[in-house]
Amino acid sequence: MDLVKPFSYCFGSKVIEDDLSELETNTIFANGREQKHLPTEEANPFLILNEYPHSKGIITEYFNMFVRNQFGYTSNGLDILDFKMTTSWMTKLSKGEKVHFHNHVNSMWSGVFYFDEYTDADVGLTFQNPLAKTFPLEIPNREWSPMTKDVTVQAQHNLLIFFPSHIYHYSTESNQSETRKSLAFNFMPKGQIGFGDSTYNTEWMR
Repeated sequence: MDLVKPFSYCFGSKVIEDDLSELETNTIFANGREQKHLPTEEANPFLILNEYPHSKGIITEYFNMFVRNQFGYTSNGLDILDFKMTTSWMTKLSKGEKVHFHNHVNSMWSGVFYFDEYTDADVGLTFQNPLAKTFPLEIPNREWSPMTKDVTVQAQHNLLIFFPSHIYHYSTESNQSETRKSLAFNFMPKGQIGFGDSTYNTEWMR
């Protein structure tokens, strides 16, 4: 019998040609496990792209193109829903460290941008398949099964990734390079969402 795969999660992935080398000047990094204990910095480590508006604008433009093309957030050529970047932060893994198992809350979409230079020694980012958790029985992990297979993305220069924020991600192995740097960020919709008695407009909260 043929295996039919009718449902899937959409990710965005693209190696961009834009020059975002300004990000290499950053010296402020946020540790995912110690966010509540960060030292005071001149710049907010979780709004780091406010220090780099050029890069922020380019990434935001790519993201809005992604959601418009994949989810049809346009009508007669006009944008009917736009997204705004909320938080953004830099991460740095030293040799022997891992990306801890986590997802992003209070956001709808998240992303990663690999702005540095990388080798095979730089650990990949693995996304946990959420489908197995929705099944009423435990499903044995099979790498070939779309119900259980996790997805790993290897870091490469100028790779831009978008994914639903609720998807858990982590690294399966320890980083083997001296330093692995990346940029992470979240997006939420802005403006009016929905219609009728299910309308929500972010302007109402001002």
